[in-house]
Amino acid sequence: MDKQSFDFSFLERALSERKSYFSKELDCMIRKIHNYLFSFIIPCLMAIPFSWLLELFERYVFADWEFLRFLIVFMTLDTVVSWWYHIKKKDFSSKGFSMLFVKIIIYSVLLIIAHGFASYTIGGEQIEPLKWFRSFICTALLIRESISIVENLNKIMPGIIPSMITKHLKDFDEKGRFKKEENSE
Repeated sequence: MDKQSFDFSFLERALSERKSYFSKELDCMIRKIHNYLFSFIIPCLMAIPFSWLLELFERYVFADWEFLRFLIVFMTLDTVVSWWYHIKKKDFSSKGFSMLFVKIIIYSVLLIIAHGFASYTIGGEQIEPLKWFRSFICTALLIRESISIVENLNKIMPGIIPSMITKHLKDFDEKGRFKKEENSE
């Protein structure tokens, strides 16, 4: 058999297809590495101008992110239980939903004021007696959400909350004033 008459073109085509496949895989891997590395660069570049803004915000507006997480959990739970009650009562409306935004604005203002009282300085020193105000506001917000959750749960399933708790809750009016004090005057 003559060497020149044997056709090796099918082998050359197979090798070129194999090289093309590996080349595509290598390009894909390089693209993934490139994208992964640049996924760090863009956030870092964006963080540079915003880091000083966050520092100013935490110093002068609000900095207690841990408390905010608890408040969000309580507000979410209150909202879900309230929706459950109104869906069950068949009087669910968008007005009730819009009240959530009003509550968020009011709570935000209260938290900013409380942060201001607890954080401002005179002569470089914080005023210690005013730190209680932040604790008072934060505690009041959590208690208010808790009372709302308990009241709505009791409306959904009467008797699920022990009467000892609901009896004490009924001693307050809608504005949060103690009823027994008003009646005695």
